[in-house]
Amino acid sequence: MKKLLTNARLIRLGRNGDFLESIVLEDGTISEIRNDLQVEGSAIEGFDEVIDCRGDYLFPGLIDLHCHGAVGHDAMEATPEAFDSILRHHLSRGTTLTVLSTVSAPLEEMLRVLTVAEQFIATPGGSFFAGIHLEGPYFAKTRRGAHLESALRNPSDEETMTLLKHRDIIKRITIAPEMPGVSELILAFKKYGITVSAGHSEASDSVAQKGFDLGVTQVTHLYNCMSSQQSHLGRRTTGLAEAALTRRGILCEVIADGVHLPATLLRLAWMAKGWKELVLVSDATAGAGMGEGAHFDLGEIPCQILDDAAWTGSGSERCLSGSTACLIDGVRFMVEGVGIPIEEAIAMASLVPAQALGMECERGSIELGKRADLVRVSPAWQVNGVWSAGLQVV
Repeated sequence: MKKLLTNARLIRLGRNGDFLESIVLEDGTISEIRNDLQVEGSAIEGFDEVIDCRGDYLFPGLIDLHCHGAVGHDAMEATPEAFDSILRHHLSRGTTLTVLSTVSAPLEEMLRVLTVAEQFIATPGGSFFAGIHLEGPYFAKTRRGAHLESALRNPSDEETMTLLKHRDIIKRITIAPEMPGVSELILAFKKYGITVSAGHSEASDSVAQKGFDLGVTQVTHLYNCMSSQQSHLGRRTTGLAEAALTRRGILCEVIADGVHLPATLLRLAWMAKGWKELVLVSDATAGAGMGEGAHFDLGEIPCQILDDAAWTGSGSERCLSGSTACLIDGVRFMVEGVGIPIEEAIAMASLVPAQALGMECERGSIELGKRADLVRVSPAWQVNGVWSAGLQVV
């Protein structure tokens, strides 16, 4: 089927949507990009469908490397129905590929998620699903955030080998590099091409650097739940955050929902890393798509939506427990709240995560021959259409 999307402001690197262009989709891929804007007469001959985008932005489908849930469902439910509900909610907001994240849990619960994920990815809904991100359980207790302390533990060779039986569905794992036994885990996961990310950590700068030397290539939600600069006996020290920001080749994940990080820190990260080493994630919980005051669970932790964010605990124990936003909300905040060029903000939520997954040859940007995963958005950020492999799904 041959389709023409015309009168669109294409967002590509070096092009910020200032010009109206047309794009041709054929057999699920992008076959032409042209400035022919006519949508009548001979211009539409030979097309099965012509869509006038009426000056809306058109950018590549977003890819989320870190998402826990949506509309009351959490990945830890480990059911096809939960996975499908989560993915389709985020799809409706322009995320065409999602890595679902676990929380720290007993091994048997982690294995249940992995087993269901292996089965689900072969279903029709699996086309929007990239795999699993194991967030935990090898974390520092002092930086556990919204993870049950009772579920935290040190890695063991036996548990690592058990998890690696499901290596094809595991896309990344987050660990605290200072934990005993983590060095062996990093090497084992690296051997099978699974990305190792550092987070929920008290690592000193030097320990973080050793982790990078071993094979850690990312950090999870930069600044949140990780060591940073502090003063000890009058002497300043730095932590994982500064180590990641100043080490070339380390991809820094940021939650740009306007709650987890202020605009100044997001701009600082962009100035330090540039768009190529900064990836936007939603870290969305089951609260995404739910209203103010709604209650839900993150794994086994009760949470509530207050002031457009997810929280758990009360009083001095109150802490953020993920976001209630979708990835496109982070893109918008980076553009309007932080002042990042729109083409770079989009790349940080499409091309950069595609590269992290090793999929940049087929996804992540509007280029000839690439998969036709596209999002149509009005200047007011209303999603007016989503295509997956050339099929309009929203």
